[in-house]
Amino acid sequence: MTNNILDVLTYMFDYLFEEAEQDSTHEIDDTELKAHLSDIGFDTTRIDKALSWLENIATIQNGKIKPFKTTYQGSMRIYTETEKIKLSAKSRGFLLFMENIGQLNANQREMIIDQIMSLGDVSVSLEDLKWVVMMVLGNSVDGETSAQWLESIVFLDDNRIIQ
Repeated sequence: MTNNILDVLTYMFDYLFEEAEQDSTHEIDDTELKAHLSDIGFDTTRIDKALSWLENIATIQNGKIKPFKTTYQGSMRIYTETEKIKLSAKSRGFLLFMENIGQLNANQREMIIDQIMSLGDVSVSLEDLKWVVMMVLGNSVDGETSAQWLESIVFLDDNRIIQ
């Protein structure tokens, strides 16, 4: 991964999961989290951008993107040229795959694309996209998704089949 806010986010998620496994009663507040991230070497500006990016997921879920009526079977999302530059064909195929197996709905897909487009990178790798999918679905109010299943999509070997 490149040195960007996704680095901060992925480290933060790993750290929070580890902390939760060690002591599920201890809740880490923003100040404590920012201090920890700063202590290990992340730039304060990147930390703030990462937390803002994460808060944006909640903002999106609170009505920024209106629900789609997905009654048309076989409909397909058409990507803009800018989105095609940011998301490779393989990444767009992954999003389509996630929809086809019922793990992602149109609203969640749009949240993911919105979050990807808000990143400063010219393009986003499939690995980074999977992290964004995990973060959006993990914070989504549009349905229950198991944490174990989310981790499996991020750490899955591309040559294996998702079951």
